[in-house]
Amino acid sequence: MNLELIKPPRLKTGATIGVAAVSGPVDGARLESGISFLREKGYRVERATNLGRRDGFLAGSDEERASEYRRLLSDDRIDAIFFARGGYGASRILGLLPPEEARAHPKIHLGASDLTALFAFLRRQAGLVTFYGPMVAVGLGDRLPLDWESVLSGATPARQDFSPQDVIASGSAEGELVGGCLSLLASLAGTPEAVRASGAILFWEDTREEIYRLDRLLTQLERSGNLDSLRGMVIGSVVSRGPTESPEQIGEYLHVRFGRSPFPVACNFPAGHLASPRTLPLGTRVRLDLGKTGSLTFLEPGVAP
Repeated sequence: MNLELIKPPRLKTGATIGVAAVSGPVDGARLESGISFLREKGYRVERATNLGRRDGFLAGSDEERASEYRRLLSDDRIDAIFFARGGYGASRILGLLPPEEARAHPKIHLGASDLTALFAFLRRQAGLVTFYGPMVAVGLGDRLPLDWESVLSGATPARQDFSPQDVIASGSAEGELVGGCLSLLASLAGTPEAVRASGAILFWEDTREEIYRLDRLLTQLERSGNLDSLRGMVIGSVVSRGPTESPEQIGEYLHVRFGRSPFPVACNFPAGHLASPRTLPLGTRVRLDLGKTGSLTFLEPGVAP
């Protein structure tokens, strides 16, 4: 059962942002670009000491990554935690994290991709709203116009409208927004962090997965029972693994797979592995209205006043 929801305090001008690396090794140049961008916007930055570490395919050992994340979390001088990048490895540290620590120190968490695992842990075990969006070394340093700052500062995210081509199954539904990267959602099935979509609107996206693999991941989620009593689905970016499968083929597959769903389904939501992703407050309530066209309306901000 999910704990009572906690919204972290909003991001204020001049706040101190901790930059954590709980997954793969971080590209130094891209990291510095992202940190410089944050400083240019007036934020102070506290770095995790393992940002420059490489331990095989990880940014340090499990203990290093967990310890530095916990340091940033428990330090009351740090107002928010932004993640350097995804990759793989966040799920390996979940057993090293006391959930009561996150509940006692509710802070903004901004990240995506592999952070799906940590965010699922924080929702299930600590009841914390998290934010699925750009990362310091993957997006922020590109200086593109993004909505992360307004969303983290207290604005209710803007409504997203869908074209007729984006509507896969019509209907209306309201519920908590849950989800993340599909491959991570599937990997969490059978664990204490498994995302339960009962009564919720599920968002998912993924990158570099062939169509048959997408189908296998979705089937795993369905067969695990994690999607029982789902109220609606919003599909973000789905980037092909290579030139053999076009966006049109992926779109056709999604329409075949979900065209007869008993709940509303929309695709092409601009979030996920994109150059300019929207920022989604996971854990907040949204409304999905789909007919010939449609919209996703965010019903509340993701942060406390």
